[in-house]
Amino acid sequence: MTIAFFPGKFQPPHIGHIITVMNIYEKYDKIIIGITKDVPQVLSQIEIKSIFESIFRPLPKIKIELVSEVITGNENVKNILPAFDILVSGNDKVIRHVTNLGIKADYLPRSEGVGYSGTEIRTLFKTGID
Repeated sequence: MTIAFFPGKFQPPHIGHIITVMNIYEKYDKIIIGITKDVPQVLSQIEIKSIFESIFRPLPKIKIELVSEVITGNENVKNILPAFDILVSGNDKVIRHVTNLGIKADYLPRSEGVGYSGTEIRTLFKTGID
């Protein structure tokens, strides 16, 4: 059984995150979505977990977990994460950091198509949508 760990702030969760999870769903036996604690926050970790649980409820291979710290720059990352076989991410910094720590990782291209990035969505939340 191969367990994939997909970490992120998911601030806020958007269609790109969902597409990414669906793109890897058949590739792994179990997928743990790890919601990391970080700032700035649009939504709390609990709110994000609730959203993902609602979206992925029909998919039994997916588990949602809260992660108490950030991953990049954290040398003790192995001690704060759930057990998994491979970390999957579209974030180059996360991939570099965990591979330097000896953790197996798979780079996932971010979702295809035209859309907003997480940064753009957060800006819309702060400034209002016109």
